[in-house]
Amino acid sequence: MQQKRLALALLISTAILFLWSFLVPVKPPEPSPTPSPAASPQSSVTPIPRTSPTPTPTDVSQQTSPEAPKRTIVVRTPLYEAKFDSQGAEVVSWIIKKNKDSDTPIHSVGGTKQAPKPLELVSPAGLARQPREVPLQIATGDTSLDTALSAKTYEVQGVDANTNEIELNGDESKSLTFVLKDSATGLDVTKTINFGASSYHVDLQLTLKRNEQVVPGARIKIGPSIGDQGVASYSFYSVAPEAIAFVNGEPKRHAAQSINENEGSPDLLGLPGKVDWAGVGDTYFAMVAVPAQQTEGLEYRTIQYDHDVGGKKERRFLLTGLVPILTDGSRNLIYSGPKDHYILTETSKAVSSAVGRQVNLDTLIDYGWFAWLSRPLALPILNAIKWLKRLTGNYGIAIILFTIAIYSLFFPLKWRSSKAMKKAQKLAPRMKELQEKIKGLKQNDPRLKELQVEQLRLMKEGNPLGGCLPLLIQMPFLFALYRAITISLDFRQATFLWLPDLSAGDPYHILEILMAGTMIVLQLITPAPSADPLQRKMMAIGMPVFMLYVLWSAPAGLLLYWLVGNIVGFSQQFLINRLTKTDETEPPEAAPPASTTKKQKRAKPQPT
Repeated sequence: MQQKRLALALLISTAILFLWSFLVPVKPPEPSPTPSPAASPQSSVTPIPRTSPTPTPTDVSQQTSPEAPKRTIVVRTPLYEAKFDSQGAEVVSWIIKKNKDSDTPIHSVGGTKQAPKPLELVSPAGLARQPREVPLQIATGDTSLDTALSAKTYEVQGVDANTNEIELNGDESKSLTFVLKDSATGLDVTKTINFGASSYHVDLQLTLKRNEQVVPGARIKIGPSIGDQGVASYSFYSVAPEAIAFVNGEPKRHAAQSINENEGSPDLLGLPGKVDWAGVGDTYFAMVAVPAQQTEGLEYRTIQYDHDVGGKKERRFLLTGLVPILTDGSRNLIYSGPKDHYILTETSKAVSSAVGRQVNLDTLIDYGWFAWLSRPLALPILNAIKWLKRLTGNYGIAIILFTIAIYSLFFPLKWRSSKAMKKAQKLAPRMKELQEKIKGLKQNDPRLKELQVEQLRLMKEGNPLGGCLPLLIQMPFLFALYRAITISLDFRQATFLWLPDLSAGDPYHILEILMAGTMIVLQLITPAPSADPLQRKMMAIGMPVFMLYVLWSAPAGLLLYWLVGNIVGFSQQFLINRLTKTDETEPPEAAPPASTTKKQKRAKPQPT
């Protein structure tokens, strides 16, 4: 996962920060090399041919039969707006309109506050292909049959022919049915979709017959590249659409690029095993299909294309999941909406009841490498920030108050660690003196053991590793806050001062620069185990520069937490330095000479 890089970087930086006097200085990591160009784009996505047990007539696509008039049906609910083309009975647009929980409008990150853009999930690059690549296409493995299913125009039932619109409000629900019957070829298809005004998921019932027999092995296409289509450029903190599935009782995630570069079968990935659900999603949104019962035969396919970003070409991929579903009219479900913890938890209950088995859509959320640690903390943190937001009316202020509370909670640990670091700094000259003496002694010298014992005593008394304890304890909160920002839509497009979106990067990079600047000041006033001023200055500048590289374009909410934490930490450290100033004037405690210790032991009176 891309989020592993943040965890590794922060852990490495912690180790460098507190073990500087024991390790050789480490150079900041260089950016990873640009991946090699992929193969040229394919003309279309063609499912792997498979043998059907039913008799295959002559080429279905060549049969002539009267077709219904082509229509575009628009379904509007308070949560989303979907458009269906009667040619192929396919989705050509799916726009998320608002957050169900907070009732706030949702827009694409590609727009501005003055000119908002709708949040479109359907890829325009997929629509532009010939034949087009859009959600809810049917793939059977029979090329001629698949061509007919996507090329023919279906009869539409359940909507007024004059308006071609369905409007739902409150708790209303309504069905839209697409019917294709071809007596010449024996093709009989019925695709019924049931919409509800108060949920992001829909029911899908598919009946696919040929010569009165159900066609087995059919799969529904989810994709390509479901997500916010307004993202200008994908980065470490803006995840490109990826394959997400729950197979054999565990979640599976695969980046589109890895599927494109799959050895042995480029642009194709098969996931064997029982499929609970599968789909495609980016950081905040996803579309997944939940079969009526566990099925097998899940595949993902990619098509590479070039996307223009400010005159430069960005390598992107059309990623489509081919999810096996039942075609006998059973109730499958399609979820198209936010990857929000609370929404997914509620939806999971409804979906589980509908399909008659336990379905957990919360695993759509990527809790990262340390999920076992960040997941239990992310939800309490999210609840705390939401509560503070209700008090203050702004998520930015809520994050600031939360940061102050967390750093105040760990102030006693910071006090203790600062004293330990100062103690280590005072004992550093004596430690260096002992190291020089030990170097000049032979292994059989009787004084060697005495010096080593004294060295261990000093290390125990002034243990510099104690200084990293507060940061190590606060690291999980940092990871968990990052997860909280990505598992809730509330942070998305939440404004604060000049920041238009706390879940996205600072457009002017002011937070990054302030974060690095305050970190330098905090490093300079924080006690370090090494007394070497040059070493301290190098550390004070090198670490902030490294973190500036790591956190460049990080979510503004995370940067705000770090910046406020630096300011609070500076205030706390200034107070600690003032209160512990008298300790600096005390001379370091010297160990009694080993020879004297021996004499004292020998001079002890013997019992009579």
